[in-house]
Amino acid sequence: MNDDPSPPRTAPQDDLARTPVLSQELLTELIRTAQRKTFPRNTIVVLEGDIAETLYVILEGSVRVYVADDGGKEAELNVMGPGEYFGELMLGSQRRTASVKTLTPARLCVVQRPDFERVLADRPDIAFHVIHTLIHRIRVLTNSVSNLALMDVYGRVAQLFTETSREQDGRRIAPAMSQQKIADRVGASRSMINRILKDLTTGGYIRVGKTEIVLLKALPKRW
Repeated sequence: MNDDPSPPRTAPQDDLARTPVLSQELLTELIRTAQRKTFPRNTIVVLEGDIAETLYVILEGSVRVYVADDGGKEAELNVMGPGEYFGELMLGSQRRTASVKTLTPARLCVVQRPDFERVLADRPDIAFHVIHTLIHRIRVLTNSVSNLALMDVYGRVAQLFTETSREQDGRRIAPAMSQQKIADRVGASRSMINRILKDLTTGGYIRVGKTEIVLLKALPKRW
């Protein structure tokens, strides 16, 4: 572990962390003819490769968007909550490009493709929101791919903690995540994450609790 206290290099964060969310007016219009469904926790809502015929709007709960290889290894692309939607790529693809699983019990609105296309034609403001959302997701994906290519595993872990933490009582507090979840988020093995967390804990940089990860001091520049 390198003791250089300089913060790790991170990409500009301007609005990358602010996912566009539908206003109440747009949300109401989009789900006006939709069917509401409730899904238990850990339920796969859509599966990568399935035929894409519906858009999902999240009313309650949260979902995880991910891709997986034939061996079952997963890479997390996004976590989404109320006011967000997924499945809009059905407009340009006949197949799902990622899988989505509920992280909590969730209530979703299911919008069929013909209804979605009709709403886009009737409401240019919703079409603009969809375009804005797609641009945002492309920027986030580009940033993630750049990090995978140019930043080592430790750098990606440090950036994850920096991006997900908040200021509280003079310290940065990040939500607790399992080692496997961190590995999925940064594209690494769980064993590598275990080593990094142990070193950061031993060095007095972090304290891992049941509900939070406390950043006790500035993370070292290199590991």
